[in-house]
Amino acid sequence: MNITAPPSERRVALDSVDAVVRLIFKTAGLSDANASIVSQAVLSAQLRGTRSHGLVRLPYLVDRLVQGGANANGYPTVLTEKAAIAVVDGDRALGPIAARIGMEIAIEKAKHTGIGAVTVRNSDFVGTCAHPAMQACSAGMIGLVWTNGHPGMAAWGGAERAIGNNPLGIAVPRGGEPPIVLDMAMSVSAGGRIRLYAESGKPIPADWAINAEGQPTSNPEEFILGGSLLALGHKGFGLAVIGEILAGVLAGARILSEVPEWFRIPEQPIGNGHFLMALDVAAFIDKSTFEARVSELVTTLTGSKVVAGAAPVRLPGARGNELEAEQRKMGLSLDQKSEANLLELADTLKISREVENLLQTVEEVGR
Repeated sequence: MNITAPPSERRVALDSVDAVVRLIFKTAGLSDANASIVSQAVLSAQLRGTRSHGLVRLPYLVDRLVQGGANANGYPTVLTEKAAIAVVDGDRALGPIAARIGMEIAIEKAKHTGIGAVTVRNSDFVGTCAHPAMQACSAGMIGLVWTNGHPGMAAWGGAERAIGNNPLGIAVPRGGEPPIVLDMAMSVSAGGRIRLYAESGKPIPADWAINAEGQPTSNPEEFILGGSLLALGHKGFGLAVIGEILAGVLAGARILSEVPEWFRIPEQPIGNGHFLMALDVAAFIDKSTFEARVSELVTTLTGSKVVAGAAPVRLPGARGNELEAEQRKMGLSLDQKSEANLLELADTLKISREVENLLQTVEEVGR
């Protein structure tokens, strides 16, 4: 897969962008370690093509730290635990920090019991659920992460906002091969993606959202001004309900309308929750047998016949794996909007000189 940066973008060294993002978060109040954790989460989304959860989110996350909605000094702690489960208070830390700690606990428990399940309450925006789910793969485990959020999606057949689109991430290790990664929200489109369309002045497909009157719309601004995301069919709505129960009710977190619109009210705690699970493959089946059987599954599915004119079958996460591998090799494709965000944040935080120096020394590739 050969990816060429569009004319409005340039290739930059990943280490340089990571250094800029970490500096921004450190200046906003995070420790070195936590700034690195959040930077990894943001850049993972950017690298894997989920730009709606990548660098475009930086201004909102920094604003939450500066305005106090998120706790820059948050330290997630275990409230209660048993052999295979734990309940964690996120202490209003940014979601990637709380999820990272939650998955570390789940992995450690799975080493002893074969399975680790952790709930996190009192958290914040987590970004993509795929990132903490893939954390389990490095330990030879299957990872599952579910989160709830602001109710920006209508119920199936509904005409107003009722429930979050409650994203789910599942990552399956494949030995020396890139993992299989399911990363999905329960709406047809993520709200962040619609906002990207609004910024570019492009219309959205009519099955993505409804306006404040409950009517289908192709105008992304109508979604932003009180519209609702549309569920991924009745099955998507059903999964959103289960996600709300696992990540919200079971976690002791806020649910439904109790969860504020985090990007509009940066001074207010979100208080949402996450459900994280790690499954130790070796506790269920011989590891080499598992890897061989998964490889057999992959070969069979990707080699299956397709209808005329269709592309070959691809498994969940294949495109993300390819995008990430290409950009790690050739440099991150940095769009003008994201670069402008970095420079604007640097100016606001009074670190323009440091950020400009880092951006001046990036390695541009393929120009």
